[in-house]
Amino acid sequence: MSALSRRMFLRGAGGVTVGLPLLGSLLPKSARGADSGIRRFVGFLTPNGVNMQQFRPSTSQLGTLDATMLAPTSLAPLAAHADRMILARGIHTRPVGYSQETPGDDHYKGHGHRLTACPLDQATRLATGISIDQVIANELDPNGRPALVLQVGPRTGSAVAVSSYTGPLAPVVPENNPWLAYQDLMGLSGLGEEQLAQMVARRQSVLDVLEGEFGWLKSRDLGAADRTKLDMHLSTIRDLELDMFEGLVPCELDPARAAELAALDPSTIEFDSQFRTVGRMHMDLLALAIACGSTVAATLQWGVGAGGPIFTWDGMSHAYNHHKLSHGNTMDDNSGSEIAGFDQMIAQIDTWYAGELAYLADRLAAYEEGDATVLDNCALAWLHDLADGRYHSYQDMPHVLIGGCGGYLRTGQHVKVTAEASMQQNVDAGHSQLLCTILNAVGVTADGGGPITSFGDPEFALPGELDAIKA
Repeated sequence: MSALSRRMFLRGAGGVTVGLPLLGSLLPKSARGADSGIRRFVGFLTPNGVNMQQFRPSTSQLGTLDATMLAPTSLAPLAAHADRMILARGIHTRPVGYSQETPGDDHYKGHGHRLTACPLDQATRLATGISIDQVIANELDPNGRPALVLQVGPRTGSAVAVSSYTGPLAPVVPENNPWLAYQDLMGLSGLGEEQLAQMVARRQSVLDVLEGEFGWLKSRDLGAADRTKLDMHLSTIRDLELDMFEGLVPCELDPARAAELAALDPSTIEFDSQFRTVGRMHMDLLALAIACGSTVAATLQWGVGAGGPIFTWDGMSHAYNHHKLSHGNTMDDNSGSEIAGFDQMIAQIDTWYAGELAYLADRLAAYEEGDATVLDNCALAWLHDLADGRYHSYQDMPHVLIGGCGGYLRTGQHVKVTAEASMQQNVDAGHSQLLCTILNAVGVTADGGGPITSFGDPEFALPGELDAIKA
């Protein structure tokens, strides 16, 4: 039995489909206790760079990574995952930029190059190659589905707001409405508008539609661990539905409650006030999709380059949006005045994103697969468009990896990956090599078999992997 065929899906009327986590009790005895064999990629994408002085431990602390090293940094919320993390130092973006060599300004390059390692088209500013998430889905997804691509914030379709590409000049505009993403994930589109509207109005769960199928499953001889896993999975689906039904979906309620919900109409999902709420819903959806075999690759894009929300939650009370703060200037074109304390505000944003990444890592780690977790079988990558946002730098990129991808990656380390003396270099350790390493980690093979030896535009991509992050 192949790893992918171990996955179970319950299917009901109208095409409703719910994927299940790996249930060891239903596997042949010879397969129980083994991991799933499935490797996945999850991209956590943020714009506008970081406060490089506070983001990571200092280079004097290279070596084994532990929670104490993260405590004074912006990565403090990820302390519980220190032994699953890789902080690779000295990676630069390929093609090299910025404001040099290839078309596009720095923000366009940061988004277009990030997952493709290909230059942008002069006329459209779109990337000229496929992105790794779509490569992974094309080769490894058993259902032939493209990678899941989600967005928090405005769904502009602009080249500065997309990083996933199915091919040259073929961007995937991310889905920013969790309710629509949920419908697609669960196959609810087959219900028809009237039946779907009734389901929402009655607060009916997709689990209710599949009541008979779940009854059959629970009647099987499941072990205690599998029953706990299944209950957690179903509770996650139900909680997610309740959040969406109460917030993002217009509902027939009493007039007072209906008036309160008017501000949470689907048209408000792009508002800054919904940034955290929509992000959490998307992460729950993404974890469900990854854990249940609905996809093997997914990306979550937060905000847009040269933009982003005004952060006014979780202890932040900023007056300017993320892009303005990244330059420390009251105007996007730097024609205004300096914003007092902007560097600490950027550090606050970095720490907040680290907390959201920790939430996603926790969700993935909650699903067990044999002796490992879904997170252990993932390459969860926090990838930025820029390093220092003020200077649009592209060297010593602040990328963070979590998960060993089934043992392919050596986790729990803060490691120098460049042979150059300085981390601020563009000679070796290109991010194209990071993408190549991830492709091999999840199990993508080159034409004719064997490992991937290079990824991206051959004129710019550096060949090979980043050996220092491999197990």
